[in-house]
Amino acid sequence: MNNWTAGLEATEAPLGAGRGECELSDPVQFVLVPLVYCVVLCVGLPGNLVALLAFLQSGQVRKAIRIYLINLTLADILFNLTLPLWIPYYLAGGHWALSDATCRLAGAAYYIATYSAIAFMTLISFDRYCTVRVARLDLALNRRHGAMAACVAVWLLCLGCAIPSLAAQQTWVGSRGTKCFEQSAGHRNYAYAMVGFFVASFLVVLGAYASIMRSLSATASHGSHPRLARAMVLGMLLVFVVCVAPYHLTLAPWVASRTQTPGCSPPSTLDILHTLSVALLSLNSCIDPLIYCFSIKRFRADLWMTARKIVRCLPLPPSPLERSIPNVRSSSFTSS
Repeated sequence: MNNWTAGLEATEAPLGAGRGECELSDPVQFVLVPLVYCVVLCVGLPGNLVALLAFLQSGQVRKAIRIYLINLTLADILFNLTLPLWIPYYLAGGHWALSDATCRLAGAAYYIATYSAIAFMTLISFDRYCTVRVARLDLALNRRHGAMAACVAVWLLCLGCAIPSLAAQQTWVGSRGTKCFEQSAGHRNYAYAMVGFFVASFLVVLGAYASIMRSLSATASHGSHPRLARAMVLGMLLVFVVCVAPYHLTLAPWVASRTQTPGCSPPSTLDILHTLSVALLSLNSCIDPLIYCFSIKRFRADLWMTARKIVRCLPLPPSPLERSIPNVRSSSFTSS
């Protein structure tokens, strides 16, 4: 998707070749990925919008954990909103029909959402670790203002990393049309930095889960709060392992194997694995609302209250019984 990390089409001719000279297809990239994106869009966007409304039910947000969860939900929503731009791109066989400016915004937003979500999951896991420890840690990150500052810093850092992509042209003409965010060969350092960021975040989440389990085993009485904290961190850890890790495990060798002018050849095993990992990465935004349901004590109650408010706002058609009863007042008026 990005100029240094996207699933590069493995069937392109050298730069400047005429469109249609390379007819080999890649069904994994141009069929599976848009299909997964459609599912993620239809499930993840409404799920995260409802989750956001549920988090805002209590009015003023005072707890640090809720601030982190709201920002994670916003990152997932931003990710979902980029998919309507990428789905037709892949369905068209990797041809970008929109402007270069739109390509820059779509690619930058995709990766801002992805890596801000990773950062927020790391902060959530660290916050849960601090609240469950036997000697409870009271750090600035566990307070409201500290959490707000951390979230602002995450958004600004991700935006700052995206500025070079926003400032440079990201479309170029390939053998099958205009490509968007697929010039990976010249940006290997970015890819290695992204892998390093993932490894550091994963170690924090893994350490938080191990510490919570150790604290629970050392405590005789287990309340609901420690168990819910364990469930939340376990959910974040599973998201890292299932959705985020495959992408970053294939990213470095995949980028290292790219050339500036890829030839027209069938996709390699590494190409297929990387494309599958791109599809898995998108599932993150669908899984997060499920984690909230099983790891936040009041979330299901807030979710039910939100659903009831939404239903009340929907215009309901009149029941058959109401349609069959004549309007008594109008009948009396006309008859008189």
